[in-house]
Amino acid sequence: MRKSQRIHCVAVAALSALALTACGEKKPEGGAMPPPEVGVVTVTPSSVAIVNELPGRLEGVRTAEVRARVEGIVLSRNYTEGGEVKAGQVMFRIDPAPYQAQLASAKAQLERAEANAVSARQKAERYKPLVAVNAVSKQEYDEAVAAAGQANADIAAAKAAVTTAQINLGYTTVTAPIGGRAGRAW
Repeated sequence: MRKSQRIHCVAVAALSALALTACGEKKPEGGAMPPPEVGVVTVTPSSVAIVNELPGRLEGVRTAEVRARVEGIVLSRNYTEGGEVKAGQVMFRIDPAPYQAQLASAKAQLERAEANAVSARQKAERYKPLVAVNAVSKQEYDEAVAAAGQANADIAAAKAAVTTAQINLGYTTVTAPIGGRAGRAW
């Protein structure tokens, strides 16, 4: 016999043996495993809260950096770091004494400039008819008119100095520009 015929005969014999074993008798019910026990649960509808825990980082929608606009000694800090502040709430008070003195000095300079302006205007007005009759030289009259103009400019400069001193004095009270949680004071 050839090799291919031998393999063929072995395969047929194996299949025949398998077919004969499958045709055997069935085992009786008594020897089989009992059916498994099954638990029963009754479903009832109820509300369940859905909770999502998500990691994240919070950042303010609006932030404001609060800085003093004038130099000086901080007399008081009127908030707690990490606490809530309201818009317009006083956060710091800086010693106002030097700025009050600057304001008083600027007001005094304004009064002086106004007094000088009155004198210079009156002098120019007195010289005007005198220059027409040559009782006063044209040069003296021109100097009087120029002095009156300079006095008016001194008034404008003194008013600006008063305004600046008032602004600086106002900056000694540092307020919160927006409401929210205060950060760390540096």
